[in-house]
Amino acid sequence: MQQRISDFFSRNRKFIPLMSTALLALVAYAIGAYLFAGMRNPQVFFNLFRNSSYLLISGIGMTFVILTGGIDLSVSGVVALTTVASAVLLREGWNAWAVILLMLAMGMSLGAIMGTFIVRLKVQPFIATLAGMWFARGMCFFISDNAVQIDNRIFKILGKTKLLIPGLTEISVSQGDAAPYIDIPVVVAFLLLIVAVYIAQYTRFGRTVYAIGGNEGRNEQSARLMGLPVDRTKLLVYTFNGFCSALAGLSFCLFVESGHGLYAPGLELEVIASVVMGGTMLTGGAGYVFGTLFGVLVLSVTQVLIQFTGSLSSWWTKIVIGVLTLIFIGVQTVLANRKGGPRSAGDSPASMAVRRKRQRLALGIGAIGMLAVIGLVTSSRLGWLSSAESPEAARCVVKPFREEEAANLIKDGAVIVYNRTAGPLCVDELYAIYPNGRIVGNDGVTVAEKQVDPAEVEQVLAKITGEYKWFTDAIYGRYLTPCRQCFAHNVSISYQGQEKTVSQVDGTASMPLGYTLTLAGIRPLLPEMSPVP
Repeated sequence: MQQRISDFFSRNRKFIPLMSTALLALVAYAIGAYLFAGMRNPQVFFNLFRNSSYLLISGIGMTFVILTGGIDLSVSGVVALTTVASAVLLREGWNAWAVILLMLAMGMSLGAIMGTFIVRLKVQPFIATLAGMWFARGMCFFISDNAVQIDNRIFKILGKTKLLIPGLTEISVSQGDAAPYIDIPVVVAFLLLIVAVYIAQYTRFGRTVYAIGGNEGRNEQSARLMGLPVDRTKLLVYTFNGFCSALAGLSFCLFVESGHGLYAPGLELEVIASVVMGGTMLTGGAGYVFGTLFGVLVLSVTQVLIQFTGSLSSWWTKIVIGVLTLIFIGVQTVLANRKGGPRSAGDSPASMAVRRKRQRLALGIGAIGMLAVIGLVTSSRLGWLSSAESPEAARCVVKPFREEEAANLIKDGAVIVYNRTAGPLCVDELYAIYPNGRIVGNDGVTVAEKQVDPAEVEQVLAKITGEYKWFTDAIYGRYLTPCRQCFAHNVSISYQGQEKTVSQVDGTASMPLGYTLTLAGIRPLLPEMSPVP
């Protein structure tokens, strides 16, 4: 039996990273569904694809780049530039379809320019694409310093159209649940995935991509000797990745309904991590486009699990991604060494046995690391981590919002009332901003006052209610119990005869952009009360 298992893995060694990622995603989701009743809802599963459609789109393009032995760091910049340029053009009255075509052409042009530098001028991909990222980020703020909302009818239809899942709709409705659905960006992402898989596996272009990558550039030299169009293929790969980045930016636009130069920070690293965890070798020449889908799912499941725990900061998502990426790179290295060529004459049976033991040890460490990541979520859910808290953290009690005091302050004439609780310092702050510029803060122990120009208050209110659309459905409440690393925010605004209160916890993926920008506008006006980490 052991020999059969060993033979199976020997024959299918190249599929091991892909199978590992798929298994990890399924096991993590199964554990989450067991621990959290909310994850058993079919819509939560389909939200994994809805919330990461732009990540999958950009990951498809990145897979081709890495298969050639290259890298592209411009992804996040192109995504942000696409959102800003689209929002500004739509605001100026451009046709929505013309904007979409123009953005795709822009992405392809940027990719082609970077590819030209890499192919013709022999600039290292890291340097060329890093320059492309900074150029794209700079152009974002050249176009607009502020967030630009998208009110275009076509974009709203494309973003809000719900495609019901056949077969599950009737079951969900009969059980009293909402019918599960996906949206158009998910369909676009999967159509692109199918096309990309076909190109990579069944076309001359795809075979050339595999032939170029790997072996520290020696494969590229071999491909040239075989008469393959190496330069043209690499140029097309970077052009295609630019297309995917722009398409991901459009998908992100539909998701957030706005454009801003600060969108998608660090997205290029998440994309690279998804590709690597999907089984594509960072050295190039080996991997599968389809594996990127499972890499994206691992990231999405990790984020959902951390959100459902409620006791871990959103930054744990980054930590887990970093750990998993290192593990997968280690597994890839082991597998690459195992197929590193014929045995030399000096390799004795004893040395080969030692090498096999080391490989098994590395794979074992990788498996233990994956289990540890999954166990982190489990232990948090079961409360095993709570006993390890410091005395300071243990004494920290999250206090409820001071809703009655906030309502009285509004009646007293305050136009903005801001209550913040919890966080690393376990604060409990209540601020009232008046139209005459008077600002009062109270943390339950001390009271602080500050006087600003009334025009500053009016300017902030105009932005919040106008540009950030406070009194619309774009700003919504989603209050969960905050973790010890994040804050709970409660904001009440009374302006021009309208009043609205919204509660949120930072670090959640569903936190509206307008709410985030509102907090960013309010915080500079407030007097110093407690030290803010």
